[in-house]
Parts: sequence; C-alpha cells; structure tokens
Amino acid sequence: YSLGLPCFAFRPNALEAAVLIFESMKESGGTTVPGIKKGVNALNPLLSSEGILKVLIWLMAPVAMECSKHPQLISSDPREGVGLLRRLSEKAESMGAVEVIDTLLRGEDDSIDEAGDLLQWAYAEADLLLRNNRKVVEELTERLAGGAATVGDCVAVLEDW
Repeated sequence: YSLGLPCFAFRPNALEAAVLIFESMKESGGTTVPGIKKGVNALNPLLSSEGILKVLIWLMAPVAMECSKHPQLISSDPREGVGLLRRLSEKAESMGAVEVIDTLLRGEDDSIDEAGDLLQWAYAEADLLLRNNRKVVEELTERLAGGAATVGDCVAVLEDW
C-alpha cells in the first residue's frame, strides 16, 4: 500500500507480481501498449526499473516480516523474488521490454549479474519500510488475526481513519 501498487494481496507471489507488471501495460480494452507507453486507460506502468523494484520490495516484505519475528522462515519464501526476475527475463522479448529488463538485471556492464544485489536491496528496503511503519503493521496484524477484518477495515487502519 505504501509503495503505491494497485493491489491488496495478503500473500504476494512471483506469478501474481508478474501478472501485475504485465497487466499494467494494457489499456482497459485488454490490448498491450506498444513500445511500453502508457495507454489512455492504463495503470501506471510497472514495467520499468522503478516499477519492478517496487514489486520486488512488495515480494520481499513477507520475508522481512517473518525474519523479524522468527529465527527460521516457515510461511514466506525468499525465492519469490528470484521467480519474478526469471519470469520477467523469459517474457521480456514478447513484451518488448528487453532493454528495461537487461539494464535492471545486468546493469551498465554486461558481465555483472545484478539479480542478487537487487534482491538484497529489496529485502533491506522491505525491512526498513516495516520498521518505519511498525505501529500500523501491528494494528493490521491484530485486526487480521481477529478474523473479522474486511479490506475496508485494513484500508481504514492504513489511512488512519
């Protein structure tokens, strides 16, 4: 929510993240926007370096949260970030995004693999985001653990209503 992503998933995963990124490139009629340009009715395109980094932070947030509470991961999976990057690499050509993906994953120098650094950075940013919003996260956790919270209740907590 703080990242401005147009979703409200309780358990983000690589497939959902890839769909979110690729769907952001479509107009309301469902056609892909050629040349990675924002269509008239398109969402803010996430198929950019900034957009992909936001989605990586979103994917790493459950890992950061679980690591802050438990010594061993049980329900979150840090491999989701790797899965997203792999899916993006596989679909880059068909989406017309080879340059964006290559620049993000290989940096300016083709001999350097940036994926590991990106994932570490996304984890650190997710951890920082959770720490800076600890009070809101705890209140959301309490409401969700109670079992009666709706999405509207969660948004009310986030918006401080």
